[in-house]
Amino acid sequence: MAFCSKCGRELRDGLKFCTKCGAVVDADRETDPQGNAEGNNTTGTGSSSGGSRPEGAQTGYKSGASSESDTQALVDTRPLAPTIVIGPAPKKDPARGVKSFAKGALGFMVAVAIIIIGVFSVALVMRNFKSQTQIEEVDDTKSTQMLALVDDVRNPNFEEVIDDLLSKSGKAEDYSFLEEYTAKFNEILGEEYTPEDKLFCDCCYYVWYTEYEAKRYEWYSNNSGLLNYLYVGKADRYRKYADTLYDMLTSAKSDTDLKNIKTYCVDHKIITG
Repeated sequence: MAFCSKCGRELRDGLKFCTKCGAVVDADRETDPQGNAEGNNTTGTGSSSGGSRPEGAQTGYKSGASSESDTQALVDTRPLAPTIVIGPAPKKDPARGVKSFAKGALGFMVAVAIIIIGVFSVALVMRNFKSQTQIEEVDDTKSTQMLALVDDVRNPNFEEVIDDLLSKSGKAEDYSFLEEYTAKFNEILGEEYTPEDKLFCDCCYYVWYTEYEAKRYEWYSNNSGLLNYLYVGKADRYRKYADTLYDMLTSAKSDTDLKNIKTYCVDHKIITG
């Protein structure tokens, strides 16, 4: 389980953004709420001054050798010098230096290419994410946090939540899950907001709701035995709604685009108006 490095919130596996503060989740580093890297051992594992010596380590010569036999025994334990074979010097390959230089240059170019690709990838992700949130007259912080909630339900690991919910209770309608996320959206929106903030919040919730319904009916269509056919149509319909609305939301650049999302929901009877 990962934790947000900015606010410390516990996050579902696979999330790209924190559902509380909207911060980008570092996939290569999982931290606990105090910021320590998971599995990081703060106590050293090296040997201390009082530790035992490695097996075979020499503890020093015996002091005060009293006999020739003792001296000879010490001499016998000394390592033998390596045998040196005298012969013609090996011929130098004139192309060897060029080959070594070429290999070094190739390795350097590969390393630089990997770094450039990594930086470009991060920049591209951040640019795409910012392009989703920077809509005029909409608060950037609020929109980022709302999109994080949308990202949460679209996360494949969210299917485990649906499975756990429906397999145990059997009635998603009687569970407070929708109310819980409605409260989260309202909390982000706050008491002071512009009409554009409210419109963006509604659109994010429409995407969140249709994705939730798509996953719910997909679960029913796969786990209802002989009655699976009753849910296939709704599963397909809500999957289309969810994907279409998500594309509309992430490509929206103005309040007109947001109003089109609401119009789509009314036309397809996702909302009543």
